[in-house]
Amino acid sequence: MEKNPKLEKTLKEYESGGMTRRSFLKTMTTLGVAAAVANAVALSPLGAVKAFAAINGPEERAWALAKVAAAKATKKTLTLLIPTGSIGNMTPYVDKWKNELGITLEFIEEPDEVVHTKGMQEAVAKTGRYDVMMPTAMSYPDWIDSGVIYDLTDWTDKYDPELFNKEYGVVFPASHHAQLYNGRVAGLLNDGDQITLLCRKDYLEDSAKAKAFEDKFGRKLAVPDTWKEYYDLASFMHDPANGFYGSLEYRSPYYVKWMFMQRLVSKGMLYFDGEMNPTFNSDEGVAALEDMLAMNQFLHPDAFSFTWSSNYNAFGRGEGFMNIVWPSGFKYSKAPSTGPATTGHIAATVMPADYTKDGTKLYAGMFCWGYGYAVSKYSANPELAYAYAQWMTSPTISADAIPYLGGYSDPYRVNHMLQPTKRLVETYTKPYLNTLYNNMVNTVPDFCLPGGFEYQDALDKEVHACMTGSKKPKEALDRAAQKFDRITRRIGKDKVKGAWLALTSHLADPIKKAAGVDQWS
Repeated sequence: MEKNPKLEKTLKEYESGGMTRRSFLKTMTTLGVAAAVANAVALSPLGAVKAFAAINGPEERAWALAKVAAAKATKKTLTLLIPTGSIGNMTPYVDKWKNELGITLEFIEEPDEVVHTKGMQEAVAKTGRYDVMMPTAMSYPDWIDSGVIYDLTDWTDKYDPELFNKEYGVVFPASHHAQLYNGRVAGLLNDGDQITLLCRKDYLEDSAKAKAFEDKFGRKLAVPDTWKEYYDLASFMHDPANGFYGSLEYRSPYYVKWMFMQRLVSKGMLYFDGEMNPTFNSDEGVAALEDMLAMNQFLHPDAFSFTWSSNYNAFGRGEGFMNIVWPSGFKYSKAPSTGPATTGHIAATVMPADYTKDGTKLYAGMFCWGYGYAVSKYSANPELAYAYAQWMTSPTISADAIPYLGGYSDPYRVNHMLQPTKRLVETYTKPYLNTLYNNMVNTVPDFCLPGGFEYQDALDKEVHACMTGSKKPKEALDRAAQKFDRITRRIGKDKVKGAWLALTSHLADPIKKAAGVDQWS
C-alpha cells in the first residue's frame, strides 16, 4: 500500500477513540476510500489499522502486480474461458483494465458442462488460447495432473490474497475444499455455490394455516429444522388442485445426485471411507433414497425435468412452498421481475438436520459446483492472469462484483456475509447472508478428486434410475459403488486416496466425527 499520511492518521485516530464513527466514515470517503470498505473497517474487531490493511491489501497487491505485468506484456489481451451466463460479474471492470493498463479483456463463453472438457483439450493442444480459465473445483485435480494449469501457491504466498483471513477470507471449509488440491492452491474461488432451503414466508405467517398445522403436528408452523419436519411441511402445504406443490426439489438428471448427497451427509455419511471404499450403499444411503422416494408425491410435476432456470422461474411464479436452491435462486425469488409471487415472501434457512447412528443431530450442507479462476500453463502472460484472478476475488472487488445481475457469482468471503456492503444487503438481505454463513461452515464438497466428474456422473445416473422406478434403492447404490471401484482402480487408488484424505481433513469437526474421519490413519 502506498504511503498516505492523512489516511494513516485517520485510521490511528479512530482506533484510539479520538474520532466518532460518523466522522471517520466521512473523512475516509474524502480520502477516496469506498464507503463499503470504510464501514467494514469501522466495524472490525481487528482495529482500524489492521482491518484496512487486511481488506484493502489483496486488491492493492494484485493491482500493483497487474501494472508491472501489463507494462512488459507483448500480448495486450487477456483471454478468459468462462461458463455461459457468468459474464455479468466481469464486464463492469473491462474499461478499467483497458484504460488504466492497456489490457483488453476477451471472454470466451462455453456451456458450464463443456468448460472442464475444454480445459482437458487444452492440456493436449497447448494452444495458449486461454489465459484465465473458470472451472468448478472438481476440475482442479484433473487439470493440475494434466499440466494445463499452474499451481498458484507460490503466487499466493508472495501476493497474499487473504484466502484464510478470519475477517475477510473465504469461509472455512470452502476456503480449503474449493481452492486446494492436495494442500496446494489450484484456483481462487469466485462463486459461493452452496444449497440452502427457501420457504414461502407468507404461508408460514398465515394464521389459519398456523392453527391447522399445530393441531395436526403438535408444533408451531415454521421453517423446517430436520428432514422429517421438511417432509411434514411439504405434505401439509401440497395443494396440486390449485397448482401449488409442497416442494420444487430436483429429481432431474445432473441435479438429482446433489439431493441424494445432501441427505447422505446429513446422516453423517461421506462418499468413501478412509480406504476409498464407497460408503453410500450403506443403510444410511438406502434410507436417503427412500426418503427421496417418499417425497416424490409432494413435488412439483416438473421436478424430473427441472434445470436451474426453470426451477427458479417456477418457484418465483408461486408454484410451490419450498425450494432447495443455490444463492442465485434467492436473488431470482427476491427480484420482482423473476419472483413476482415470492418477492418479499421468502423465509430461508440452513439445510435441515438429520440424525447419526448414535442419535446425534447433525447439520451438514453441500458446497456443490462453485466456480473459481485458474491460470493456464500456456498463457503468454501468466503473472497478469494471476493478478486478474486475485484482483477480481479480493475482499473489496468481489463485494462489488457479486451484486451485478447477469452473473453466477454468489457470496463466499466472510466479509460478504458478516460485514456486507449496502449493495450485497440490497441483493441478498442481511438475514439471508447470515443464513449463507451459518450453512457454509458445515458444508461438504463435491467430488473434488481425480476423476471427480466420472464419479459424480456415475452416482447421478444410478440415483436417477432409482427415482424413476427402474431400480430399487439398494440395487442402484450397489451399482454406483461398482462403478466407483472401477474408476478408482483405473486412476490409481493411492492417488485418489491421497486427494480424498487431504479433502476430508478440512471438514467441520462435527462432520468429521460423525463420519469417523478423525479415526482414519
